[in-house]
Amino acid sequence: MYVDIELDAIIEVAHQKRASDIHFDTTQLGLEVRFRCDGLLSRYETIDRAYQEQMINRIKVLSGMDISEKRIPQDGRWKWNRHQIQEQNIGDKKFIRQGISDYKEITMRVSSMPSIYGETIVCRLMGNEGSYKSLVELGMSEELYTHVQELLKRPYGLLTINGPTGAGKSATLYSMLMMLPRSTTKLICLEDPVEADIEGAIQVGINEKIGLTFSKGLRAILRQDPDSIMIGEIRDNETARLAVQAALTGHRVLSTIHTNTSLGVIERLQDMGVEPYLIKATLMGAIAQRLVRKLDGNGQYSGRTALFELMEVPMQQPNWHMPDEFMVTTLEVSAKSAIEQGITSLEEVQRVGLLI
Repeated sequence: MYVDIELDAIIEVAHQKRASDIHFDTTQLGLEVRFRCDGLLSRYETIDRAYQEQMINRIKVLSGMDISEKRIPQDGRWKWNRHQIQEQNIGDKKFIRQGISDYKEITMRVSSMPSIYGETIVCRLMGNEGSYKSLVELGMSEELYTHVQELLKRPYGLLTINGPTGAGKSATLYSMLMMLPRSTTKLICLEDPVEADIEGAIQVGINEKIGLTFSKGLRAILRQDPDSIMIGEIRDNETARLAVQAALTGHRVLSTIHTNTSLGVIERLQDMGVEPYLIKATLMGAIAQRLVRKLDGNGQYSGRTALFELMEVPMQQPNWHMPDEFMVTTLEVSAKSAIEQGITSLEEVQRVGLLI
């Protein structure tokens, strides 16, 4: 087996299928390759055990991991260049690499973990789903889109995008950044990693190996005279406090956070040590979302769309004793509307954890 050619072929197919992740799972029979498409895993092929370690080591080398260390989990990343693939028989495969053409660069975020049959690898294809789509293309209604436009016109405050892992938060965040007036204001982004280029923005990739964390990066950003700040994810207490501080000192701050609902961001920030009075002074809104598979009109699923929930804090005299009044719409209302319009099904809505 030509490992480089086989790896390129796997990534090429995953890219064409718009897979979000490639799983290389070690089993008794060999290295099982699976794609996560539209939220579900499907098997692609099983690589013979004789070539299993070669494939794993090649991915680790490309990702900057230590190939001699197989006992502990590791993280890495690399930028894969899309190559021209021409058909040619190589065993039972028909792929061969013929130089770089039809150029497409994808950042691969890689995670390894030891198992009883060897190391298992998961590669996230960053930006393969939705990074350049508008909010309406992602599934947001025109009414909600108007509300988000008004929120982004506010000169300062904290706006969060919430949801579990794999809910499409990053795509929504990128879409909102594209709506900002980047030619007349300064936008600085802290990301782990940088998923897609944003014209007119300064994008900084987090590198915890050298000590560049979200909190350290955010401190430096505040001295760079930004108008808007994007934080890829609020993960810890220090980042949460600095994000609120930035919003309090006249900056527009956008970030993602792991909560299931829009209202849940209030409690989550409090759990991270942010004082309630600071939340009330800075939080201007929160968007929660889920990704569901779309029906194609023939009873089959094809592609995905987002269901959105929006909490909008009024600028004048918000009633923090009744935060439910801030809700513009809920995930349940969005799900019911999508079902009634034939966009998705009740079973699919329930699969992502929504009870209606």
